[in-house]
Amino acid sequence: MQPRILILLMALVACSSKTDTDSATDTGADTSVTDTGDTSTTDTGIDTSYIYTECDNVLEETTGVCDVTEGSGDAILLRGDLLTPGEILRTGELLIDASGEIICAACDCSDIEGYSAATTITCPEGVVSPGLINPHDHIGYTEGAPIDHGATRYDHRHDWRGSLSTPSNNSELGKELGEVRMIMGGTTSMVGSGYASGMVRNLDESSNEGLPISKVNNQTFPLGDSNESFRSDCDWDFRDTEQDVAQDEAYIPHIAEGIDSYAAEEFRCSSTSFDGAQDYTESNAAHVHSIGLSTTDYYRMALNGTQIVWSPRSNISLYGHTAQVTTFNNLGGKIALSTDWTYSGSIHSVRELACADSLNRNYYDNAFTDRELWEMVTVNGAIATGTEQLIGTLEVGHIADIAVFDGRSSKGFRAIIDAPAEGVALVLRSGEPLYGEQDTLIELGKDCEMVGVCGATMAICAQQEFGATYDAIIQEAADDYAAFFCGDTPDNEPTCIPARTGEFSGQITAEDSDGDGIDNSSDNCPTVFNPIRPIDSNQQPDLDGDGQGDACDESPLLDDLDSDGVFNEDDNCPFDENEPQEDADADNKGDECDACPDQANPYSVCLLEADSATIYDIQSGAVAEGDYVRITQVIVTAITSSGFHVQDPTLLSNPAYSGIYIYTSSAPGVSRGDLVEVEGEVGDYYGWSQLQSGAVNVLTSAGTGDCSEELTEPVITPTLVTVAEASGEAYEGVLVTLTDATVTDSAYDCSVDGSSCSDEYLWEVGGSDGVLIYDDAYECTDWTDWIGAVPVTGVMMFRWNRARLVPRLGSDFAL
Repeated sequence: MQPRILILLMALVACSSKTDTDSATDTGADTSVTDTGDTSTTDTGIDTSYIYTECDNVLEETTGVCDVTEGSGDAILLRGDLLTPGEILRTGELLIDASGEIICAACDCSDIEGYSAATTITCPEGVVSPGLINPHDHIGYTEGAPIDHGATRYDHRHDWRGSLSTPSNNSELGKELGEVRMIMGGTTSMVGSGYASGMVRNLDESSNEGLPISKVNNQTFPLGDSNESFRSDCDWDFRDTEQDVAQDEAYIPHIAEGIDSYAAEEFRCSSTSFDGAQDYTESNAAHVHSIGLSTTDYYRMALNGTQIVWSPRSNISLYGHTAQVTTFNNLGGKIALSTDWTYSGSIHSVRELACADSLNRNYYDNAFTDRELWEMVTVNGAIATGTEQLIGTLEVGHIADIAVFDGRSSKGFRAIIDAPAEGVALVLRSGEPLYGEQDTLIELGKDCEMVGVCGATMAICAQQEFGATYDAIIQEAADDYAAFFCGDTPDNEPTCIPARTGEFSGQITAEDSDGDGIDNSSDNCPTVFNPIRPIDSNQQPDLDGDGQGDACDESPLLDDLDSDGVFNEDDNCPFDENEPQEDADADNKGDECDACPDQANPYSVCLLEADSATIYDIQSGAVAEGDYVRITQVIVTAITSSGFHVQDPTLLSNPAYSGIYIYTSSAPGVSRGDLVEVEGEVGDYYGWSQLQSGAVNVLTSAGTGDCSEELTEPVITPTLVTVAEASGEAYEGVLVTLTDATVTDSAYDCSVDGSSCSDEYLWEVGGSDGVLIYDDAYECTDWTDWIGAVPVTGVMMFRWNRARLVPRLGSDFAL
């Protein structure tokens, strides 16, 4: 399969008492072993595989890492060592416009508009990186200190889930504490299985601090086995179908967290479309953990463009093993790095980098360059979360999520890999300062809370972001794990030394150079850690039988995996014997391994076949709820944050049952007036008929922007109706003008309709049986100016047991 295919949905769219924070450090191995990857290094960080460009800029010496010179304009010019795609620009320039977008990343940005008036942040020894991206954490479990489980190691996550003390947060500000840790470590985006509103972007939540993306589909138990029950023959309670996953912008499931047959079966049942399984090895998927996999499994993932989200510290602390990342890397797989949680993982991405760096230097024979490690927490994290078009790199058109690291001791990538607690000098989200040296934030006009960090005077904008100060957050979580730690390692930090009692100790000796418990003389990868695992038949994997283990073999595969006489690279079914190579639909998937051999699907699983239908068919009940249908040649009449309304233009003379809402879960990516074709499942949301979108295709674009009243043809003319008529189901989804609207409550409190309803600025027309006017699709910024205005035009919908009308523009109100 090709690399990630950006599926534009709108263009085709664990629980008991708290752990003692004073417990002894669990090294998991001989105490004489030093985890050297968690200490500083004098490595210059200059990666010879990377272009290092010396820009012709002389930057004045600063009092700290950065100094600020105020400008007269709204732009920001950031000067320092830029880690851009392809090269490090020493004393380069990064220009950020008033909207928080990068408009220049080069040695010289002086010819770009806004440059001369920009406020300049000068960081002569600052290393300017994209904000770090953490694609896997459990922020609801962020307060507790690491768990001390001694020398015990497990075979599967269900072995420890019921026995270890893993309490969820018990304070009101626990998630805020987790996000504070992340931002102080340079992380600006995360997938956290929960969130605090503000600060770090939460990519698996609709609240992602303004990033215009579809939220990540993040699944902790994608096979539905949270009750720890194993099911044979792929008889799992799958949380998503493979078709659902194919339509996600990004899918991040926990799969194969363990080293036994259970873990192996998890992957088997989520990597094929046959025998009751669901294929989650898509190019938009990134599997968390992926420990219990074979070399062939890793090849399947790499071939399909499926990433691994790697949490080495947590894996090693719990299992003594982690994913076979060197094998996956040799097969061309892409890896993103994540923290997991504080109980067995890292407090933020930099500490996880320290673990990966330790493994790389001590156990993996430097299989990864410093640049590749850094990419695991930047661009690879963006790819894993489907955000690579917006964040993860310093390039024009990307959002200015930035972390500036102190490069006075370590240069280039090492400034991030080796960063101490005080090593993050400035963090911006969309160009807005959130954390950094206090004097820098003050000079940037930010009145944020002072924080002393290991001798450095810093500031963090917690009150601004959370409505709670940093001190209040820390006081609320006073008995919990700290926000940061000074020195080489956090207190009781989980081990990053791979060890299992009686199997291997991680102790590196002259006889065992990689600490995997196998003497060099018998080790098929003497310098790369590859111990015996239960799922490998008590042998070190060597798939091609050449005497070199898969973990250190640059080409570990047999030339013909399925022995059908066709080499892998030419085989349209490389895992299934099919010597004839029959391919009826010519999609480069052989009939033997294609679940839909008559439907071309070269880059995805088999798509659902949609039945043609009209909006009238759906709204009148001719199409049943749950059916998957396609409606075409319909016009977008209004847009919301999670979908859009459409209407059939052929029924304007009799518009009853001619409109419907298309639910997309996130910003839909269409414009008002667009002519579209939509596929989806017919649904009912508390009495509101919807089509839950599977794909949207824009046939003709109207090109309208926010609050624009200019439309190209065709347009939908509002139907004149009474309030009583509009309240009926026939006009749900239809653009109407209420001809007899009389305001009966200009400050309607919708909690009378449902105790959880908190919609603001509603007004009622026509009494208790009438219609509520609702700000759900309004494109302008003057909604409150129109409260109580009649007559009024908009699209009808249903919410909290009331008919509601949603205007779009000021012209929808009386003037």
